[in-house]
Amino acid sequence: MKILITSILVIGSLIITANSFYTPQPENIGKTVFAESCASCHTGGFKAWLSGSPEIGDMDDWKPFFEKGLLEMTKNVFEGSKRHKAKGDCEECTKEQIKAAIEYIMAETSE
Repeated sequence: MKILITSILVIGSLIITANSFYTPQPENIGKTVFAESCASCHTGGFKAWLSGSPEIGDMDDWKPFFEKGLLEMTKNVFEGSKRHKAKGDCEECTKEQIKAAIEYIMAETSE
């Protein structure tokens, strides 16, 4: 019985330790935030049609936003604007995570 308990404690501590050292790679943060919080409006479909959201990859739709620049877009999404709810569907996102998602959208939509 002691061996079983000791084994469980050792395995549990290894899992906890491994998770504490894991952080998403910076290049994946934007893609992850987009997939989890932005995609429902920015990948087409009914919700996008209803909201009028530009679809990722469509340069014509994104051009007016891209012209404002990354900093202005980040501010508008983070704080909210006439056309965009503050933080979109990512209430817990930081400004850096919002910026990373926008950078991902820009990279995927570039001409």
